[in-house]
Amino acid sequence: MKNSLLFRLLLLLLPIVAGLNIAILVFAYQTTYDAIYDANLQTVENAASFAAEYFEMYDPYNLDDCSQCSEEFNHICKQMGLAYLCAVKPDIENNRIEYLAIGFGEGASEEAQKTRYPGVVVDVLHPEHIQAFQGEMSIRNESNQFGDTIICYMPVERYYDSHTYRFVNKTVSVVAAEIFLPDIVNKIQSQYTVTVLYTLGITVLILVALSLLFYFRVSKPAGEISRRMTSFVSDRENGFEPLAVKGNDEFARVSLAFNTMAGDIDRYLSELSALTLEKQTRQAELDIANNIQQGLLPKNRYRGNDAVINAAMLPARNVGGDLYDYQTLPDGRLCVAIADVSGKGVSAALFMSRAITLLHQYAAIGYSPSRILYEYNNILSSNNPGGMFITTFVGIYDPQTHTLVYSNGGHNPPYLLSDRLTMLDGAMGMAAGIFPNVSYEEASVTLRDGDTLFLYTDGVNEAESVEHTFFGTDALERVLADALGSSGERVRDAVLDAVAAFAEGAEQSDDITVLVMQATAPLHIELQLSAQVENLPLLTDAIAALTEPSDEVKDSLTLMVEEIFVNICSYAYDGKVGEVTVCIDVTDRVTMTFTDHGRPFDPTREVLNIGDYDVEHAIGGLGRFLTFEVADAYRYTYADGCNILTLEKLLP
Repeated sequence: MKNSLLFRLLLLLLPIVAGLNIAILVFAYQTTYDAIYDANLQTVENAASFAAEYFEMYDPYNLDDCSQCSEEFNHICKQMGLAYLCAVKPDIENNRIEYLAIGFGEGASEEAQKTRYPGVVVDVLHPEHIQAFQGEMSIRNESNQFGDTIICYMPVERYYDSHTYRFVNKTVSVVAAEIFLPDIVNKIQSQYTVTVLYTLGITVLILVALSLLFYFRVSKPAGEISRRMTSFVSDRENGFEPLAVKGNDEFARVSLAFNTMAGDIDRYLSELSALTLEKQTRQAELDIANNIQQGLLPKNRYRGNDAVINAAMLPARNVGGDLYDYQTLPDGRLCVAIADVSGKGVSAALFMSRAITLLHQYAAIGYSPSRILYEYNNILSSNNPGGMFITTFVGIYDPQTHTLVYSNGGHNPPYLLSDRLTMLDGAMGMAAGIFPNVSYEEASVTLRDGDTLFLYTDGVNEAESVEHTFFGTDALERVLADALGSSGERVRDAVLDAVAAFAEGAEQSDDITVLVMQATAPLHIELQLSAQVENLPLLTDAIAALTEPSDEVKDSLTLMVEEIFVNICSYAYDGKVGEVTVCIDVTDRVTMTFTDHGRPFDPTREVLNIGDYDVEHAIGGLGRFLTFEVADAYRYTYADGCNILTLEKLLP
């Protein structure tokens, strides 16, 4: 049954029908919801309008009138399905309201009936009370201690003065009509349930009808053809009995086509099986090698306190023979390496996996670059039946002395980008894996803060264009010379972009690998400013001048600086001019510390809940919310008479 055409058709139809049902039910729900909700909105508006006109007949200053009106409001609530209907007098100056008349409908809480009656004063004044008091009607959803309601506020534009027996054209009260939201939801659910039942019933009938039609017209004749075809595949020793061709419909044409192809299938089946097995085996090897290679390579970006590394490895095939490696040694030094195996594909990738393991192991032991290459070469050359070799460059950078000690085993000499471009062509030796016991020399170079070491494999300079010309060392040096003073990431991207543009349209002929290490020092900027808003550009200019953060991070830092500094200028010193110290430190994150001697204030407390933000009354709250939302970490302390606020933004 599970393999039948009918079953598959049902599986195909079910998600389609289900999708249509969902769409219909969503539309029906939205339509039902909108209709009932809009009807209730109109009800509260009509009730409020009617009650406002009705309350004009009563004197709001006469308690007997108000009590009598409350009785009438009770009748209106029951007739129109309201929860509450009340008339209140806003006291804007004291931020409160006085209940003049109130009616209760079914479902009104006992607490409301006990605590709300003519003459009661409540210390709650909503903006909608003020808005209605000023002559504007409003409708809104509201949650209060008595429940969730839809409420309409309507001004009472005049009242009856029981002393002068005249109408006074003056708004002194506001009418509010409320309907419980749960009552509305119950109506929606009740009506929607009926719609769901009708829809499901019709869907079942349609599926049954389609199933019967398909079974007799399609599935049954197709089943006969399927059984004969299955017999051809499973019982080939007894030969193929041709299918009977009856009529001129689709099934007849299928039978004829199958009879014609049966002979060809017999002839090609054995060849196809062999080819499929070979392809699957080859793909499995490539997948295994790719997983090994990607798992051994470190991440393509590293940011420490003393150096930033940006790397990339683009294999010419599914897997490649290039590698790069870096690791921080226990004594704080940084070891970087790059290598290129002779050859490509699976064998090169497996040789590479062995090489990177050895490099990582010997560096962790604490060997010097020349000793690393010596031991590494002996292991690779002692068991190398394929006769492969690998060119390797190893360097160890000591941030305490700013010295890079390196050794080169037949690899492309790297470049140092400082105030000028320099090729590090010292300490050249033999590629590893050929002869054992080869000695390797060492050389050293001093790196200043901001200097960049560029390592690469010959897939860069030997990249081919569609005209079969090489990218070349001269072109590489021009790109690097133009990138002097740039960040390591930009140096890497500039080279890769230049190679990609040169080789556009040509198939990549070799693995392309680059590793860029830029020596850095933790950046510390300290600005002592008077707490005046006109000094803000000094801070934003300092952020704009930072080289490590991206433009996106700088935008976030600028937003935080503007909000915190302006707040200090505006509120810390109560109108007097004080001092602000701003420190900016850049390591693997940007840390900004604001110190002022103003009045104690913790900006991290009572941060705005954005869902409750009110444009008219939440002055200043939105800026603090955005600041702490953008920051990855923040903390406040008050020590030695100083407010100290620290904000952190991680670098990607």
